Amino acid sequence: MKLALVQQNYKVGDTVANSAKIRQGLAEAHAQGARLVVLAEKAVTGTPLMGLAQSEAFLRQADKAKAEVEACAAKLGMQLVTQSGAVEGLQVYCSAVPFRHGVAEEMREQARNEAQALGKPVVWVNPVGAQTGTIYYGGSGVAMPTGEYFTLPLFEEAVAVVDTDALPVATSAVWGGRMEQLHAALVLGVRDYFAKTGCRDACIALSGGIDSALVMALAVEALGAEHIKTVMLPSQYSTDHSVADAEEMIRRVGIPAEQVWLVPIADTFQTAVNALQPILDTAPSEKGRGLAEENMQARIRLMMTMALSNSHGALMLNTSNKSEAAVGYGTLYGDTSGALSVIGDLYKEDVYALSRHINQAAEAAGRTAPIPEHILTKAPSAELRPGQKDSDSLPDYPLLDAILVRLVEGGCSAWQVVDEGFDAETVERVCRLLLSGDFKRFQLPPALQVSGCTFGVQWQWPITADKVL
Repeated sequence: MKLALVQQNYKVGDTVANSAKIRQGLAEAHAQGARLVVLAEKAVTGTPLMGLAQSEAFLRQADKAKAEVEACAAKLGMQLVTQSGAVEGLQVYCSAVPFRHGVAEEMREQARNEAQALGKPVVWVNPVGAQTGTIYYGGSGVAMPTGEYFTLPLFEEAVAVVDTDALPVATSAVWGGRMEQLHAALVLGVRDYFAKTGCRDACIALSGGIDSALVMALAVEALGAEHIKTVMLPSQYSTDHSVADAEEMIRRVGIPAEQVWLVPIADTFQTAVNALQPILDTAPSEKGRGLAEENMQARIRLMMTMALSNSHGALMLNTSNKSEAAVGYGTLYGDTSGALSVIGDLYKEDVYALSRHINQAAEAAGRTAPIPEHILTKAPSAELRPGQKDSDSLPDYPLLDAILVRLVEGGCSAWQVVDEGFDAETVERVCRLLLSGDFKRFQLPPALQVSGCTFGVQWQWPITADKVL
């Protein structure tokens, strides 16, 4: 049987555009001789619907669009499948499965096993595209009882007609490894966020550190350098190489000079300190005063970045990572702010690994690596006090991330992590930080979801809950 897999990128709620796209897919399938067409779940409406599902006006509009799609299929003489079930000797799944590490491979293996168990082909169609932070990966396919399978690409639209009587003739898409998939998912997430909100330009505060560098590389790839505006905001505690590294990256990715600003914050910070002197002088401890002054710098940087955002109509991209969010290592209304958190679901070790992957991919394609080597090798620092390093306040990132993965994604208790050989005092400290940072995480921008346990989505811990893991 010739069947069509229609893997498309829909915009949630835009039933008119989605219907038109589906009808175009039907025409392509018909031209290739397909008799049966399989769509993703909620193809006409897009997903997740959230509050739209309670709108009577929207539901009437959706019913009209569905009728148009069904009429188009009938006119072309094709059977349209929009719900999972047994159809024409096939087991069909109309899916809407978001991306997380390894999910595409898991789905493929489940389909292969089911096809062999049922003794008939298993077909699945999954959408592609991002809806705010939710990223659909595609990866649709057909699995045969013989163990053979055919799959479509990840993170790309595709309409493919498959003859289940001659499946070995078809060539499956190459999905690549974990870093290739993360790279493609995040680029798609940024691109779709801007395309589907109608925004053109992004702005990024470039610090000379690895996090903002990775966000810059992804944003340039997704939107083009001509749509990126950036500002460097060194303080009196910033090292000379911070600005130099940032300027080198700006040169490498090709951001036009008129879209780059250097705005030192030392004078503004000192003015704020002078104005707040009566309050700061009465702080109960030097530690408290020092924390206030550090956070003031982060909030001044936010104010200046948002001035760029507002005055130039460019959405601010957040550059914080998941390790920082997990332990509250960030300033509320400072570096935790932004319209979209690009790497908020990536631990620090993955930030480094993905940055290296992007550089290697660029060099393999004959292009200049976008991220300067010095950014990849220097010690991470917020540069809010003299000689500050992240390791002054946190366990080294490889150790911190290993513990966090077990607590967050793994759902382990503290004692289970200790039983794996981790130092009990360190685990207790990380647990305490993890469970005390919820008031900050409740106010973070939406993050592109890639882990399957994203803060604010799958991981939601009551702010007033007992601090026990």
